[in-house]
Amino acid sequence: MGVRILVVVLVCVVCATAELEQEKREAPIEKRAYKPEELDEGGTDIAVIEGSNVALHARKMGHLLKKQDVVSTCRYLLFKTMKGFNDAKSSCENFEWPFTNNGIGMATVHSDSENTDIRTLLQLGYGYKQVGGAYNRANWVWVGLQKVNDNERKLTKAEKGAFNVDDWAWTDGSEPTFSKWRSHMPDQQWSKKYKTYQNWIMINKRGWWDDTHAAIEAPYACNYCGKYIVVATPVSWTTAKDLCEDYGLTMAIVDSQADNIELAWAANMTFGEETAQRRWNYTNWIWLGTQEILDDAGVGTGDWQHHDNSTLSWDPVWDKKVQPDNWITKRGEQSVVAFSRINQKWDDSFPWKHRPFACMCPSRSCTYQ
Repeated sequence: MGVRILVVVLVCVVCATAELEQEKREAPIEKRAYKPEELDEGGTDIAVIEGSNVALHARKMGHLLKKQDVVSTCRYLLFKTMKGFNDAKSSCENFEWPFTNNGIGMATVHSDSENTDIRTLLQLGYGYKQVGGAYNRANWVWVGLQKVNDNERKLTKAEKGAFNVDDWAWTDGSEPTFSKWRSHMPDQQWSKKYKTYQNWIMINKRGWWDDTHAAIEAPYACNYCGKYIVVATPVSWTTAKDLCEDYGLTMAIVDSQADNIELAWAANMTFGEETAQRRWNYTNWIWLGTQEILDDAGVGTGDWQHHDNSTLSWDPVWDKKVQPDNWITKRGEQSVVAFSRINQKWDDSFPWKHRPFACMCPSRSCTYQ
Protein backbone atom coordinates (compact mmCIF):
# COMPACT_ATOMS: atom_id res chain seq x y z
CA MET A 1 0.00 0.00 0.00
CA GLY A 2 2.80 2.40 0.92
CA VAL A 3 4.50 1.85 -2.43
CA ARG A 4 1.22 2.52 -4.28
CA ILE A 5 0.70 5.79 -2.41
CA LEU A 6 4.27 6.87 -3.19
CA VAL A 7 3.75 6.15 -6.91
CA VAL A 8 0.53 8.19 -6.93
CA VAL A 9 2.27 11.10 -5.19
CA LEU A 10 5.13 11.03 -7.70
CA VAL A 11 2.71 10.97 -10.62
CA CYS A 12 0.87 13.97 -9.18
CA VAL A 13 4.14 15.89 -8.76
CA VAL A 14 5.13 15.17 -12.35
CA CYS A 15 1.68 16.29 -13.58
CA ALA A 16 1.81 19.48 -11.52
CA THR A 17 5.29 20.25 -12.82
CA ALA A 18 4.16 19.73 -16.39
CA GLU A 19 1.16 22.02 -15.86
CA LEU A 20 3.41 24.72 -14.37
CA GLU A 21 5.79 24.52 -17.32
CA GLN A 22 2.82 24.78 -19.69
CA GLU A 23 1.59 27.91 -17.85
CA LYS A 24 5.05 29.46 -18.13
CA ARG A 25 5.16 28.79 -21.86
CA GLU A 26 1.72 30.36 -22.38
CA ALA A 27 2.26 33.40 -20.14
CA PRO A 28 2.33 36.78 -21.98
CA ILE A 29 5.72 37.58 -20.47
CA GLU A 30 7.17 34.76 -22.53
CA LYS A 31 7.14 36.85 -25.74
CA ARG A 32 10.57 36.20 -27.25
CA ALA A 33 12.44 37.31 -30.35
CA TYR A 34 14.94 34.50 -30.15
CA LYS A 35 15.07 30.74 -29.92
CA PRO A 36 16.69 29.62 -26.65
CA GLU A 37 19.41 27.02 -26.95
CA GLU A 38 19.44 24.04 -24.62
CA LEU A 39 22.94 23.68 -23.14
CA ASP A 40 24.36 21.67 -20.29
CA GLU A 41 24.99 24.20 -17.56
CA GLY A 42 27.19 21.71 -15.74
CA GLY A 43 29.57 21.27 -18.65
CA THR A 44 33.29 21.48 -18.07
CA ASP A 45 35.43 24.37 -19.29
CA ILE A 46 36.86 22.08 -21.96
CA ALA A 47 33.36 21.25 -23.19
CA VAL A 48 32.36 24.87 -23.73
CA ILE A 49 35.54 26.28 -25.28
CA GLU A 50 35.73 25.97 -29.02
CA GLY A 51 37.13 28.00 -31.91
CA SER A 52 35.56 31.35 -32.76
CA ASN A 53 35.64 33.17 -36.07
CA VAL A 54 37.02 36.30 -34.42
CA ALA A 55 38.22 35.32 -30.97
CA LEU A 56 41.73 34.30 -30.09
CA HIS A 57 42.35 30.78 -28.78
CA ALA A 58 42.13 31.30 -25.03
CA ARG A 59 44.02 28.21 -23.99
CA LYS A 60 47.12 29.22 -25.98
CA MET A 61 47.04 32.93 -25.40
CA GLY A 62 45.71 33.03 -21.85
CA HIS A 63 49.12 32.46 -20.24
CA LEU A 64 50.52 35.45 -22.15
CA LEU A 65 47.72 37.91 -21.39
CA LYS A 66 46.82 36.84 -17.87
CA LYS A 67 48.99 39.55 -16.27
CA GLN A 68 47.72 42.39 -18.46
CA ASP A 69 45.20 44.81 -16.92
CA VAL A 70 43.60 45.43 -20.33
CA VAL A 71 42.92 42.52 -22.67
CA SER A 72 41.24 42.55 -26.06
CA THR A 73 39.86 40.35 -28.77
CA CYS A 74 38.93 41.76 -32.17
CA ARG A 75 35.48 42.65 -30.81
CA TYR A 76 35.85 43.59 -27.16
CA LEU A 77 38.09 45.18 -24.54
CA LEU A 78 38.24 43.73 -21.02
CA PHE A 79 39.18 46.09 -18.20
CA LYS A 80 40.21 44.29 -15.03
CA THR A 81 39.72 47.38 -12.86
CA MET A 82 36.49 46.41 -11.14
CA LYS A 83 33.59 48.85 -11.31
CA GLY A 84 29.86 48.89 -10.75
CA PHE A 85 27.62 48.89 -13.81
CA ASN A 86 27.09 52.65 -14.01
CA ASP A 87 30.79 53.48 -13.60
CA ALA A 88 31.66 50.83 -16.18
CA LYS A 89 29.13 52.32 -18.61
CA SER A 90 30.59 55.79 -18.11
CA SER A 91 34.13 54.49 -18.60
CA CYS A 92 33.25 52.80 -21.91
CA GLU A 93 31.37 55.85 -23.19
CA ASN A 94 34.15 58.28 -22.28
CA PHE A 95 37.01 56.13 -23.48
CA GLU A 96 39.18 58.21 -25.84
CA TRP A 97 40.04 56.61 -29.16
CA PRO A 98 42.59 57.79 -31.71
CA PHE A 99 41.26 60.41 -34.17
CA THR A 100 38.09 60.95 -32.14
CA ASN A 101 36.91 61.41 -28.56
CA ASN A 102 33.67 59.52 -29.12
CA GLY A 103 33.10 56.60 -26.78
CA ILE A 104 32.19 53.19 -28.18
CA GLY A 105 30.04 52.03 -25.28
CA MET A 106 29.64 48.88 -23.22
CA ALA A 107 29.82 45.50 -24.90
CA THR A 108 26.75 44.42 -26.86
CA VAL A 109 26.15 40.74 -27.60
CA HIS A 110 23.82 39.93 -30.49
CA SER A 111 24.94 36.45 -31.56
CA ASP A 112 26.40 33.19 -30.32
CA SER A 113 29.72 34.12 -31.94
CA GLU A 114 29.85 37.37 -29.98
CA ASN A 115 28.89 35.53 -26.80
CA THR A 116 31.76 33.10 -27.39
CA ASP A 117 34.06 36.08 -27.80
CA ILE A 118 32.97 37.50 -24.44
CA ARG A 119 33.76 34.30 -22.58
CA THR A 120 37.02 34.00 -24.52
CA LEU A 121 37.84 37.50 -23.32
CA LEU A 122 37.43 36.41 -19.70
CA GLN A 123 39.57 33.33 -20.30
CA LEU A 124 42.30 35.46 -21.85
CA GLY A 125 42.25 37.85 -18.92
CA TYR A 126 41.87 35.45 -16.02
CA GLY A 127 42.92 32.05 -17.32
CA TYR A 128 41.29 29.09 -18.93
CA LYS A 129 39.77 27.57 -15.79
CA GLN A 130 37.27 28.88 -13.27
CA VAL A 131 38.80 31.07 -10.53
CA GLY A 132 37.68 30.08 -7.03
CA GLY A 133 33.93 29.75 -6.50
CA ALA A 134 31.33 30.14 -9.22
CA TYR A 135 30.60 33.75 -8.25
CA ASN A 136 34.21 34.89 -7.96
CA ARG A 137 34.30 38.18 -9.88
CA ALA A 138 37.20 36.96 -12.02
CA ASN A 139 34.68 34.60 -13.62
CA TRP A 140 32.22 37.35 -14.62
CA VAL A 141 32.18 40.48 -16.76
CA TRP A 142 29.74 43.37 -17.09
CA VAL A 143 28.09 43.86 -20.48
CA GLY A 144 25.70 46.64 -21.46
CA LEU A 145 22.27 45.00 -21.05
CA GLN A 146 19.77 46.31 -18.51
CA LYS A 147 16.09 45.93 -17.75
CA VAL A 148 14.22 49.14 -18.55
CA ASN A 149 10.56 48.13 -18.00
CA ASP A 150 8.72 46.19 -15.29
CA ASN A 151 11.84 46.25 -13.14
CA GLU A 152 10.55 47.35 -9.72
CA ARG A 153 8.64 44.38 -8.39
CA LYS A 154 9.10 40.85 -7.17
CA LEU A 155 8.45 38.31 -9.90
CA THR A 156 6.05 35.44 -9.37
CA LYS A 157 7.48 31.96 -9.43
CA ALA A 158 6.01 31.35 -12.88
CA GLU A 159 7.65 34.53 -14.24
CA LYS A 160 11.18 33.71 -13.13
CA GLY A 161 13.29 32.58 -16.03
CA ALA A 162 11.12 34.39 -18.55
CA PHE A 163 12.90 36.85 -20.87
CA ASN A 164 10.61 39.44 -22.40
CA VAL A 165 12.77 41.34 -24.87
CA ASP A 166 10.43 44.35 -24.71
CA ASP A 167 11.56 44.93 -21.12
CA TRP A 168 15.29 44.93 -21.84
CA ALA A 169 17.66 47.13 -23.86
CA TRP A 170 21.35 47.45 -24.56
CA THR A 171 22.97 50.71 -23.49
CA ASP A 172 23.21 51.75 -27.15
CA GLY A 173 19.41 51.52 -27.37
CA SER A 174 19.25 48.30 -29.40
CA GLU A 175 16.85 45.47 -28.56
CA PRO A 176 18.25 42.09 -27.48
CA THR A 177 17.97 39.45 -30.20
CA PHE A 178 20.07 36.77 -28.51
CA SER A 179 20.49 35.45 -24.98
CA LYS A 180 22.03 32.56 -23.07
CA TRP A 181 20.59 32.68 -19.55
CA ARG A 182 21.46 30.37 -16.71
CA SER A 183 18.64 28.09 -15.57
CA HIS A 184 15.67 30.01 -14.10
CA MET A 185 17.27 33.37 -14.93
CA PRO A 186 16.52 36.25 -14.98
CA ASP A 187 14.82 36.15 -11.58
CA GLN A 188 14.92 39.84 -10.56
CA GLN A 189 15.69 39.26 -6.90
CA TRP A 190 15.62 42.11 -4.36
CA SER A 191 18.68 43.00 -2.29
CA LYS A 192 18.36 44.62 1.13
CA LYS A 193 22.02 45.60 0.90
CA TYR A 194 21.83 47.42 -2.43
CA LYS A 195 18.13 48.43 -2.28
CA THR A 196 17.65 47.32 -5.88
CA TYR A 197 16.20 44.50 -7.91
CA GLN A 198 18.52 42.56 -10.22
CA ASN A 199 18.16 44.49 -13.47
CA TRP A 200 21.67 44.38 -14.99
CA ILE A 201 23.61 41.61 -16.72
CA MET A 202 26.94 39.83 -16.29
CA ILE A 203 28.31 36.96 -18.40
CA ASN A 204 30.59 34.26 -17.00
CA LYS A 205 33.49 32.22 -18.40
CA ARG A 206 31.12 29.60 -19.71
CA GLY A 207 29.07 32.14 -21.60
CA TRP A 208 26.08 32.05 -19.22
CA TRP A 209 24.07 35.18 -18.40
CA ASP A 210 22.78 36.18 -14.97
CA ASP A 211 20.96 39.26 -13.73
CA THR A 212 22.49 41.07 -10.77
CA HIS A 213 22.75 44.43 -8.98
CA ALA A 214 24.40 47.49 -10.55
CA ALA A 215 26.42 48.28 -7.40
CA ILE A 216 28.40 45.03 -7.55
CA GLU A 217 31.94 45.68 -8.77
CA ALA A 218 33.35 43.40 -11.46
CA PRO A 219 35.50 43.51 -14.60
CA TYR A 220 33.74 45.13 -17.54
CA ALA A 221 33.79 44.90 -21.31
CA CYS A 222 33.59 47.66 -23.91
CA ASN A 223 33.11 47.29 -27.64
CA TYR A 224 36.45 47.38 -29.49
CA CYS A 225 36.78 48.86 -32.96
CA GLY A 226 40.53 48.66 -33.08
CA LYS A 227 42.92 47.17 -35.58
CA TYR A 228 45.73 45.95 -33.31
CA ILE A 229 46.11 43.69 -30.29
CA VAL A 230 49.32 44.29 -28.33
CA VAL A 231 50.72 41.45 -26.22
CA ALA A 232 53.04 42.53 -23.39
CA THR A 233 54.93 39.25 -23.05
CA PRO A 234 58.33 39.59 -24.79
CA VAL A 235 59.22 36.99 -27.44
CA SER A 236 61.48 36.83 -30.50
CA TRP A 237 60.24 38.30 -33.82
CA THR A 238 59.72 34.88 -35.40
CA THR A 239 57.87 33.57 -32.36
CA ALA A 240 55.65 36.66 -32.38
CA LYS A 241 54.76 36.05 -36.02
CA ASP A 242 53.94 32.41 -35.31
CA LEU A 243 51.87 33.26 -32.24
CA CYS A 244 49.76 35.80 -34.11
CA GLU A 245 49.03 33.18 -36.76
CA ASP A 246 48.31 30.51 -34.14
CA TYR A 247 45.72 32.86 -32.65
CA GLY A 248 43.97 33.24 -36.01
CA LEU A 249 45.41 36.71 -36.63
CA THR A 250 48.43 38.09 -38.47
CA MET A 251 51.44 40.04 -37.27
CA ALA A 252 50.76 43.78 -37.32
CA ILE A 253 51.23 45.63 -40.60
CA VAL A 254 51.60 49.39 -40.24
CA ASP A 255 51.30 51.04 -43.63
CA SER A 256 50.24 54.62 -42.97
CA GLN A 257 50.64 57.43 -40.46
CA ALA A 258 47.12 56.68 -39.21
CA ASP A 259 48.14 53.06 -38.57
CA ASN A 260 51.23 54.32 -36.75
CA ILE A 261 49.14 56.50 -34.44
CA GLU A 262 46.66 53.72 -33.75
CA LEU A 263 49.37 51.23 -32.86
CA ALA A 264 50.92 53.69 -30.39
CA TRP A 265 47.48 54.11 -28.81
CA ALA A 266 46.95 50.34 -28.58
CA ALA A 267 50.40 49.92 -27.02
CA ASN A 268 49.74 52.61 -24.42
CA MET A 269 46.42 50.97 -23.63
CA THR A 270 48.31 47.76 -22.85
CA PHE A 271 51.20 49.28 -20.91
CA GLY A 272 49.71 52.55 -19.66
CA GLU A 273 50.75 56.06 -20.58
CA GLU A 274 53.75 56.08 -18.23
CA THR A 275 56.94 55.90 -20.28
CA ALA A 276 59.45 57.04 -17.68
CA GLN A 277 61.53 53.90 -18.14
CA ARG A 278 64.83 54.11 -19.94
CA ARG A 279 64.43 54.72 -23.64
CA TRP A 280 65.52 51.19 -24.52
CA ASN A 281 63.37 49.47 -21.90
CA TYR A 282 61.74 46.48 -23.58
CA THR A 283 58.21 47.78 -22.84
CA ASN A 284 58.85 50.77 -25.08
CA TRP A 285 59.56 48.75 -28.24
CA ILE A 286 57.09 46.47 -30.01
CA TRP A 287 57.61 44.04 -32.85
CA LEU A 288 55.97 44.89 -36.18
CA GLY A 289 55.48 42.49 -39.07
CA THR A 290 57.97 44.26 -41.34
CA GLN A 291 61.36 42.93 -42.35
CA GLU A 292 64.30 43.67 -44.63
CA ILE A 293 64.54 41.85 -47.94
CA LEU A 294 67.63 39.64 -47.88
CA ASP A 295 69.57 38.52 -50.92
CA ASP A 296 70.46 34.90 -51.72
CA ALA A 297 73.46 35.11 -49.40
CA GLY A 298 71.28 36.30 -46.50
CA VAL A 299 72.59 39.86 -46.67
CA GLY A 300 70.22 42.79 -46.33
CA THR A 301 69.38 44.74 -49.47
CA GLY A 302 68.21 47.90 -47.74
CA ASP A 303 64.66 47.36 -49.02
CA TRP A 304 61.81 46.57 -46.65
CA GLN A 305 58.53 44.67 -47.00
CA HIS A 306 55.81 43.30 -44.76
CA HIS A 307 55.75 39.68 -43.61
CA ASP A 308 53.10 38.85 -46.22
CA ASN A 309 55.48 40.04 -48.96
CA SER A 310 53.45 43.18 -49.58
CA THR A 311 55.38 46.38 -50.25
CA LEU A 312 56.09 48.98 -47.56
CA SER A 313 54.09 51.69 -49.30
CA TRP A 314 54.71 54.68 -47.05
CA ASP A 315 57.71 56.47 -45.60
CA PRO A 316 57.83 55.86 -41.83
CA VAL A 317 59.98 58.04 -39.58
CA TRP A 318 63.00 56.03 -38.43
CA ASP A 319 64.44 56.60 -34.97
CA LYS A 320 67.42 58.95 -35.10
CA LYS A 321 68.92 60.02 -38.39
CA VAL A 322 71.11 56.94 -38.70
CA GLN A 323 68.31 54.36 -38.64
CA PRO A 324 68.04 51.82 -40.04
CA ASP A 325 71.76 51.30 -39.36
CA ASN A 326 71.87 47.56 -40.19
CA TRP A 327 74.20 46.32 -37.45
CA ILE A 328 75.74 42.93 -38.17
CA THR A 329 76.96 40.34 -35.68
CA LYS A 330 78.06 36.71 -35.94
CA ARG A 331 74.41 35.68 -35.48
CA GLY A 332 73.19 37.87 -38.32
CA GLU A 333 72.04 41.41 -38.92
CA GLN A 334 69.27 43.76 -37.87
CA SER A 335 66.61 42.73 -40.33
CA VAL A 336 63.24 43.31 -38.62
CA VAL A 337 61.35 46.35 -37.30
CA ALA A 338 60.68 47.40 -33.72
CA PHE A 339 58.22 50.26 -33.08
CA SER A 340 58.70 52.86 -30.32
CA ARG A 341 55.54 53.69 -28.43
CA ILE A 342 57.31 56.76 -26.97
CA ASN A 343 57.92 58.65 -30.20
CA GLN A 344 56.13 56.40 -32.75
CA LYS A 345 59.36 55.90 -34.71
CA TRP A 346 60.88 52.73 -36.16
CA ASP A 347 64.20 51.01 -35.62
CA ASP A 348 65.82 47.97 -37.20
CA SER A 349 66.58 45.23 -34.73
CA PHE A 350 67.89 41.71 -34.33
CA PRO A 351 65.07 39.15 -34.74
CA TRP A 352 66.26 37.02 -31.81
CA LYS A 353 65.76 39.82 -29.26
CA HIS A 354 62.69 39.45 -27.05
CA ARG A 355 60.08 42.22 -27.23
CA PRO A 356 56.33 42.68 -26.86
CA PHE A 357 54.50 42.30 -30.14
CA ALA A 358 51.41 43.41 -32.04
CA CYS A 359 48.92 41.26 -33.91
CA MET A 360 46.41 42.57 -36.42
CA CYS A 361 42.68 41.86 -36.67
CA PRO A 362 41.30 40.82 -40.08
CA SER A 363 38.81 43.71 -39.95
CA ARG A 364 37.21 46.19 -37.57
CA SER A 365 34.14 44.87 -35.79
CA CYS A 366 32.54 48.32 -35.54
CA THR A 367 33.25 51.98 -36.26
CA TYR A 368 34.21 54.79 -33.92
CA GLN A 369 33.56 57.85 -36.06
